[in-house]
Amino acid sequence: MAETAAHLVDHVFPIVPVRQWVLSIPFALRYRLAYDSGLLSDVLNVFIRVVFGELRRRARELLGLKLSQCGAVTFVQRCGDALNLAPHFHSLVIQGVYAADENGQPEFHELPPPEDADVVRVAALVAQRVESLLKRRGLGPDGDSDTAEALSRDEPGLAAIYSASIRGRIGLGPHAGNRVLTLGDQVDGDSLDSLQSPRCAAVSGFSVHANVSIDARDRLRLERLARYVSRPAVSTERLSELPDGRLLYRLKRRWRNGTTEVVFERSDFIAKLAALAPAPRAQPSDVPRDSRSRRHMASSNRPHTGRALRRMRPRSHPAGIHPAQ
Repeated sequence: MAETAAHLVDHVFPIVPVRQWVLSIPFALRYRLAYDSGLLSDVLNVFIRVVFGELRRRARELLGLKLSQCGAVTFVQRCGDALNLAPHFHSLVIQGVYAADENGQPEFHELPPPEDADVVRVAALVAQRVESLLKRRGLGPDGDSDTAEALSRDEPGLAAIYSASIRGRIGLGPHAGNRVLTLGDQVDGDSLDSLQSPRCAAVSGFSVHANVSIDARDRLRLERLARYVSRPAVSTERLSELPDGRLLYRLKRRWRNGTTEVVFERSDFIAKLAALAPAPRAQPSDVPRDSRSRRHMASSNRPHTGRALRRMRPRSHPAGIHPAQ
């Protein structure tokens, strides 16, 4: 995690502003994406193309740039804050575009932060294009049931664990099927509007967040953000044992309904961990080939920190580096 973040800051990202774009997936689609690596990669491709398209649109309208290129690094996370199975994407996107100068060299052009309407447009386009993708694959409401339920047919035990984890249910033990126990003070429903954030939008279950940005020279904060998006699924610092042997897991932040902790039976805790481990050959690993444009972008104004580049075997790694598209 730490080595991955340091490598990205020292050797990948140029000294330009970076914005985090996060895509959360509808509940109905999480089950399929949890085991279908091909579909997961295709949905990620849709998301990145829409975000890049939005940046290019704004570059044309605001800066008059007809041809421009974008860059991003994306991490695929499989879990939510309560160790529930929830595939989603964290994309660290350069906040601007590159265009050729008079000498044909890439020159960076910073863009202003997106407006709320821009984020809504991204969410709507992602929802529309993923729906079209599912229909083409026969995975829509009228699709082939055998295709849609391949995991239930081939791996019924794993399918049951996945389904329980996504729905917040107990997957194993005498209480299987019941809701996972949650603790915390309930929040008055009338106060929920105050918890809304800017640059966030939800369309047809697809939720896009783009309110976290890093200044060009704030490399330490960029590294912290890279560590966060590449973090392991479980934080042992937030895990403790109750007197009766059950396990309590504290959330990073309170949910909108007031939940601050979840409680697991030991057997169900193991089931939750099993659901978070990608199935064999299900982890996206295709990294697009490097391009000359990306090498120019990454090398321009590259900081020198004194760190030596060393062979790394990080526990988490970017699911995709999206250069100069």
